Order: sequence, then C-alpha cells, then structure tokens
Amino acid sequence: MTGKASSLGEALRPRLAAVVGVLCGLIGTFASLQLPLGTSRLLGPGAVPLLLSLAMTGLSLALLLKPGAGETDADEDGGGLHGAAMVALVTLMIGAFALLLTWLGFILSATILMYGLYAIGEEKLVSAKALLRAVLTALAAYLLFVVALSVNMPAGSLWGY
Repeated sequence: MTGKASSLGEALRPRLAAVVGVLCGLIGTFASLQLPLGTSRLLGPGAVPLLLSLAMTGLSLALLLKPGAGETDADEDGGGLHGAAMVALVTLMIGAFALLLTWLGFILSATILMYGLYAIGEEKLVSAKALLRAVLTALAAYLLFVVALSVNMPAGSLWGY
C-alpha cells in the first residue's frame, strides 16, 4: 500500500510545485504592479519584476498542464538544500526583493538578494566572498540600469527619499 501511495505522491509532486509556482508568480505580479512600470522608452522599476513574474506564472502553468514524465533529480539524494526547497527559497527571496525595493532602495535590496543567492550557491550562511560578490553585482546592476540605461530605481523611503 505504501508503494502505491508513494508513487501517487511522486506523480503529484510536479503538479503541486506548479501550483506553488503559479501562486508565487501571481504574488510577484501583484507586488511588481505596486511599482511604476514606466513607458516603452523609459522602463520603470516595476517592469522587469513584472515580466519575470509573468514568465514564472506562464512556465508554472505549462508545468501544471503537462508535467515532466518520471523525471528524477540526482541532487535530491545528497544532503543540503535541493529540489523544491531550493525553488521555494529562491522564490521567497525574489518576492522579498520586490517588496523591499521601495523601502530599502535598489542597491541595498539587490545586495541582500544577491548575497542570499551567492550564499546558497556556496552552501554557507556567512561568507565574506558572497558578500563581496553581492556588493559588486548590485553596483554593476546599478551602473547598468540607473546610470547607463537611465531606469528610475527607488532610492528607498528608509533613507528619506
């Protein structure tokens, strides 16, 4: 009996992940609509999160309608954070970035997001290397979007702007 229940659970796992992906994508879409979208000529800070959230929703809907057939992930057998837990954590981090963007500003919220992603990649919670990479990545993104492309990014209401 447990073999049947376990195979049923394995069959429903991709669909459950797809439902969670759709919900997270819709939350991200709602959060990004709270930011100005800008125009086609000058994108606002909400445009990219909106596109990414819509892409996540669409891909999750595709997975919901046609999940992968019998795929197994080799990483799930080892220790550490893998599979659905990894997807959930990264999704939560991106959602937190979208929600904190107007309060903390682009540079600080991007640094926090990138630090989390680099720390996951290194599998270390505290890492000077991840912090250095996060700061450099956030500054590079700032230079690209704000300086080079003139995209209006929030400076952060926490700092009085």
